[in-house]
Amino acid sequence: MKKHFSWPGCPKTLEEFEALMAAIDGALATEGVKPFQRPIHVGLKFWEAFQWGGLVLPPKELAEAPGFVGDVLMAKAHRWYEQTYGDQLKSDWAHGFVPVRLGNGLWRLRAAVMYGSVRLFIDKNLQNRGVKIGGPGVPATSNVLCQVENLPQGLADRLSEQVLEEMFQFHIFALQNLQWRDELPNTELFGMARADYDQCTADVFAHRHGQARWAAQQAVEKTLKGMLSIAGTQFPTGGPNGHNLKHIAKLLETKHGVVVTPEFLELADCSAKVRYGDEQSTEIQALAANHAVLGVLEQLRTSPKTPSLLALGKVVVA
Repeated sequence: MKKHFSWPGCPKTLEEFEALMAAIDGALATEGVKPFQRPIHVGLKFWEAFQWGGLVLPPKELAEAPGFVGDVLMAKAHRWYEQTYGDQLKSDWAHGFVPVRLGNGLWRLRAAVMYGSVRLFIDKNLQNRGVKIGGPGVPATSNVLCQVENLPQGLADRLSEQVLEEMFQFHIFALQNLQWRDELPNTELFGMARADYDQCTADVFAHRHGQARWAAQQAVEKTLKGMLSIAGTQFPTGGPNGHNLKHIAKLLETKHGVVVTPEFLELADCSAKVRYGDEQSTEIQALAANHAVLGVLEQLRTSPKTPSLLALGKVVVA
């Protein structure tokens, strides 16, 4: 169970402020929060430590004001992150990227990080990006087609209504599952599974089809083993079943009632031979394996048995 951040009190001097920020930054790093995400999480740590209240994004000029309370404290925290991390704070604010086929080419689809309520829509007009920040009576909106990196207007204009509908549904599918993936407990296996999927996507675009398939297989294997590990259920780490996706998935079903259908497992499964070119792989296979990872995440996310399994990892033994 994640512990609340504690601190003696609101800082009164620059030295105390620096010590507080170093401690908060260390705590967020331990929780797996990336540098570009940390400024948004500072307010929660302030509240946990001394019930701070104020604006999450106060005016920057407040950082020059005296004292360390309210909005002034938050403004100084944002300036601290800008001074400490610089360009590392720049990010796509994405849960991840997914390869998607439009026309006869592959394109990188961004699963954007969203806060609050955002209405998704799809419009061929790429100038219509939506309303970034909503307000009273004006909801935030986002054009799904604008999440496809470097998509030319000419191709967008040529997409059929059927393709647009399929693209809209696939974006929701990818976004929901990558968001859920990022909300899983910060364990070593889940962390490696996230990295494997991201590597799979990179390999698809680099035309390393065999490596992409292997990374997808590893992403599924470590995700399933991560679920079993959370529940305290043993699984094979070597031998004939150490990398057998169907065997590992069967353990999850038998022990905890979480079902993953063989279809996605078969698409993601491959021999280690693909890494060395001893078994040939195609772009179609690599893309199918990549999307199969999302399919496995979808089934884990929507299983009625998953919440109770993940709750087992929150039990603290005194």
